[in-house]
Amino acid sequence: MAILQLRSSSGYLLLLYSLTLCLFNVLIDATPIAPPPFTPVTRGFPSLQECHDKIKPVEKNKSMYFTGLNKKNLNKAKRYAKNHGLTHVSDPYPTGFTDRGRYSGTEGELNQFQKDFSQTYAEKTEGTAYLMLDENRNPAPTGIFYSVEFEAMKKGGHVDKILQFPYNNGDGIDDPSTATKVFCEKAKDVASYAKGQCGVHITHYHIRRAMTSITLRPKTRMHMDSRSATWTRPTPLSRLTSLLLCL
Repeated sequence: MAILQLRSSSGYLLLLYSLTLCLFNVLIDATPIAPPPFTPVTRGFPSLQECHDKIKPVEKNKSMYFTGLNKKNLNKAKRYAKNHGLTHVSDPYPTGFTDRGRYSGTEGELNQFQKDFSQTYAEKTEGTAYLMLDENRNPAPTGIFYSVEFEAMKKGGHVDKILQFPYNNGDGIDDPSTATKVFCEKAKDVASYAKGQCGVHITHYHIRRAMTSITLRPKTRMHMDSRSATWTRPTPLSRLTSLLLCL
């Protein structure tokens, strides 16, 4: 009789243990698993040389640029480029290469990295380029487009012209190649001239804006004002201006 009671008690204990274990497993399965803690990236921003090493060739007549956009509008501009067969500054690089969150460093190092990969992209641009910018706006002189990308395109000499079309809430225009506003184009009549001839700097590109670029025709020593596209006899002031462009 005592043995039967002992066995019954053992059975109850075993049953109770099994039920407790099952309940414990259910509670564990129902408890959400916390994601692993975020580990910050420890490497610094890529150098200019790394940008040159990582970038792929950029298809001719397909480069698109934008300026003065916040993050939300920037994403819209990138979608526009993709939907219209154009490339933007991040496209020729490996996925995530231009993402700031992949690296650690100071704000100054980030700014330099953005200038470096933008410059490299502009150096690869050929033929016709496109600028998404409302026609009633001018690019900021200190912005990356005007101070870095535009300068790189001019120095590279591979860009024939830059067509400008409005942002239009990210919708741009139906066909970018039909844009009629020319932001800038290569001046074919002075393309072969270089700095040092006649003692002045020869500007190869004429901006179709209020900003004036002055070039010099070596044989006749006559200046050209890009706003009027006419040749005029140089004045003492225009000579001084041209000489200052060399500095």
